[in-house]
Amino acid sequence: MSGHDGLRAVVTGGASGIGAEVVKQLTSAGASVLAADLDTDGLATLARTTGCATATVDVADPAGNENLIDAAVDAFAGLDLVFLNAGVLDRRREDMSDPFRVADLDMDRYDVVRGVLFDAVVHGTIAATRAMAPAGGGSIVATASAAGLVPWHPTPIYSAAKHAVVGWVRAIAPALERDGVRINAICPGGVATPLIGMTADAAETIDRLLAPAQVAEAMIATALDQGTGQAISVVAGRHPLAQVHDFNEIPGFP
Repeated sequence: MSGHDGLRAVVTGGASGIGAEVVKQLTSAGASVLAADLDTDGLATLARTTGCATATVDVADPAGNENLIDAAVDAFAGLDLVFLNAGVLDRRREDMSDPFRVADLDMDRYDVVRGVLFDAVVHGTIAATRAMAPAGGGSIVATASAAGLVPWHPTPIYSAAKHAVVGWVRAIAPALERDGVRINAICPGGVATPLIGMTADAAETIDRLLAPAQVAEAMIATALDQGTGQAISVVAGRHPLAQVHDFNEIPGFP
């Protein structure tokens, strides 16, 4: 990858997994990147290896998003790309083999998951648009999931939040387009990341598991593409890996 000199980007959830790969690929191609996360150790390591700027941010906090975007604009004299990528699960991986029980739903955990997976995308979209629109526009990529296109029964709160991300992206895109801002959702299948207790190497031995670098490459390509309001599925073993999801229309609506 080359030709990203001069691009200025923010990546949330940037300390590990997919986000860290986005940072690595962008910085290696000459872009200026501000990586945000709550994992300060991970951010420090990333800064040493990539030269990126870092910020410790709670993405579920509207003010945190505003401050993050303001920091990027101040540091880079503008902003071109925003990757809203922070993630969390509603259940531990080792519990997912057991059926989900509604009676066991932890509402505090629900609030955390919704805040990180969906509210943060809304707050991040608003903050990014306020910064990019007056400067001529830009591009936002929100990390959704294949579980945001089809139901994933072991993690229903996660799946619902990812469906909400896809709905937000598709519904808000026309309004943002009027301001010169594009927005798309990336919807990967299973990815070998610390979030599910796996390293990137696992993708080499487990069928239908993506490496973070594969998803990051698709995210960057999506950010630089001219489309908007799209949900891009990324599925291991498929050619091409990344494809625009085809939603069926409902006759008579809207």
